[in-house]
Amino acid sequence: MRQLEIENQLRDVVSRIVVQVELATSQVRTDINLALEDAFIPILKSVYNLPHLVNLNRKQKNYPGIDLGDDHDRVAFQITSTTTLDKVKATIRQFMDRAYYNTFDELFILMLARKQASYSQASINEMLTDRFAFNCKKHIIDLGDLLGLVSGLRLAAQERVLTEFKHILGEVDAFISFSSDGVAAPTAITSNLQRIRLPEAAYVAELTIDDQAVIDRAKAELNYKGKAKSRKSVVKMALLLNGVETDAWVCHDNKLFSFLDIEQCGLRSVVDEGSVERLEISDLANSPELDNVNILKQLLSAEVWEQLKKHHVRKHAKDGFFFFGPIEEGQIERKETWVGKKTATRRVYELKYQRKDPTKVAHHTHFSFDLTFSKLDGDWYAQIVPSWYYSYNGYVKSHWHEDLLSTQKRLEHNASVRNMVRFVAHFLSKLDDAKYVGLQFLPLLEFDVSEADEADQVEGDEGDDLAEGTAA
Repeated sequence: MRQLEIENQLRDVVSRIVVQVELATSQVRTDINLALEDAFIPILKSVYNLPHLVNLNRKQKNYPGIDLGDDHDRVAFQITSTTTLDKVKATIRQFMDRAYYNTFDELFILMLARKQASYSQASINEMLTDRFAFNCKKHIIDLGDLLGLVSGLRLAAQERVLTEFKHILGEVDAFISFSSDGVAAPTAITSNLQRIRLPEAAYVAELTIDDQAVIDRAKAELNYKGKAKSRKSVVKMALLLNGVETDAWVCHDNKLFSFLDIEQCGLRSVVDEGSVERLEISDLANSPELDNVNILKQLLSAEVWEQLKKHHVRKHAKDGFFFFGPIEEGQIERKETWVGKKTATRRVYELKYQRKDPTKVAHHTHFSFDLTFSKLDGDWYAQIVPSWYYSYNGYVKSHWHEDLLSTQKRLEHNASVRNMVRFVAHFLSKLDDAKYVGLQFLPLLEFDVSEADEADQVEGDEGDDLAEGTAA
């Protein structure tokens, strides 16, 4: 049981670190990695068996390109809170330009926030020579990857690593508190955690679809021209062929899971009805098997996505974050009313035209948020990280997205970011349709908002970052 307790504590602490790092980076405080370089050394020493790993910036101030290195085992690390491909390429470019491959055989890029779903190996290969190899899948890691490696250590080593992760969490909290631009900080760990009430049960059944037959029918009846990229896409096509459009399900190991009673909904069209089972939610939530816990997290995401679609909130196909779209075709602006300490409205979508040619669209501005689920101290929470998304057609990322986002973030401060979190929490709590399966979003954990309540104020035309306040 001690093993299970340590693993649960590790997951909880690492989840909190990721949430805090993402909250910091959403406020453009990407230098948080500088506060954590030394803190990760004991963990990386244990996980990668690198007894000579040191902080290279101790040898040379602001050691360019890499942060930690073991020149005995010839392994180097860059620690960053930036997760873009451009950051990866910039790191490798410096590594190659400075011929670090003469000292180090391997370079790992440790991302403190969650890494992207994939990185272009082809674009990286263009930068490499036969002197050095870099594999995106192996050498780009985040804290989730570290957690997986820690699980392979002996119990005593896991306990030591847990102590180090707790120390890192303290460092992150301190960084956020002391870099808050004079605004009283909220309780750091809970500032963007919204407690949820889980459904009472989930349902599971064996899939009975013939993948190739589904693909052939999809080509004939759905004008499908590509190749199925995953089993999930085949199941989705099978459901569409049966007139079922819901996304509130998860497939795993040839089984379909849902909070919906499979026997009572369209999902029964792709399963063996005789195999349907009702699972108590605790069978997933408290399971020692990581796969079961992950199934629950995926089910929560799938159910929320199903409900958000009804409220004209879209999901980024690749990166999985949500963003507001227009309610109707041709809509120039969309605002949502919400209640903080008083009633307010927030602009969540706007169509921007070019200044030089007002007849042409410059970009679409979307309020966005990332949502993940974690169990902390026995309760389940949605972790909210708000941001902005800029598209050129309402869906596909604008070529100017990074520049526009950077400009927007400079206009935001702690109080406005906290209000963005509060707005998302309010919006989610009003998803009444989700309650029929038993999922409920409860109020945010209480924290000392200090001056944050004053930020229910008038939204500026230049920033789009604050709420337009109207007295209740």
